[in-house]
Amino acid sequence: MKTNELNLSTKTLARTTGFFYLLIITGGLISGMFVRGTLIDLTNAEITLNNIIQNETLFRLGFLGDLIMVLSDVMVSVLFYFLLVNVHKGLAILAAVFRLLQSSVLGANLINLFKPVIMIQGAEKMSTEQLTELSSDVITQMQVFDYGYLISGVFFAINCLLMGVLLYKSADFPKFIGIIIFIAGLGYMFNSMASFLVPSLIEISAMVMLFTAVIAELTFCAYLLTAGVRNKSKESQL
Repeated sequence: MKTNELNLSTKTLARTTGFFYLLIITGGLISGMFVRGTLIDLTNAEITLNNIIQNETLFRLGFLGDLIMVLSDVMVSVLFYFLLVNVHKGLAILAAVFRLLQSSVLGANLINLFKPVIMIQGAEKMSTEQLTELSSDVITQMQVFDYGYLISGVFFAINCLLMGVLLYKSADFPKFIGIIIFIAGLGYMFNSMASFLVPSLIEISAMVMLFTAVIAELTFCAYLLTAGVRNKSKESQL
């Protein structure tokens, strides 16, 4: 069985990538949906502040989920390069660069997520007026974090578009995988651009992004974990 520069078979490399891809999805869901989705209400600063104060440990665990997601994303960037470099080296490099740029923005943005934990220290000694001001500052901080996420989404959208082309051309993956990843890239780009340029479309763009991303990324991750790559008489050498 032929191996690549990492001395792994193509199927093993694909399944390893799928494992880290699953960590990204799991970390993102835990931190975004089950932690921030439960504790953060951008329309109610007082409730958000109370939720974070009363559930500080849970909020910290959400931060850990995001940190694991970012670290796994760096691994996936590198592993996808080795999986797809034989298709087109230039596009594979570009795809890796844009995904690493996304990881860099997400990593830097984590300070905005953790800052409320620092801000609430000593909150039990604050006056009502101080707590009101603190709640407003926390909401602003979470809004900054959300927009940092959207900025990273631009880099990720470009990565998905490039990945879509590479996967479509690759003999190791079904063409429909490349198509749905490319469509997901369009969804991510629409969501990010709408949030910055046409705020009235935020709800629609978020739904489009969620629909396309869930189908594409879950399908791709499942394929990597189960099939790895297409079964062929001879495995492609990366």
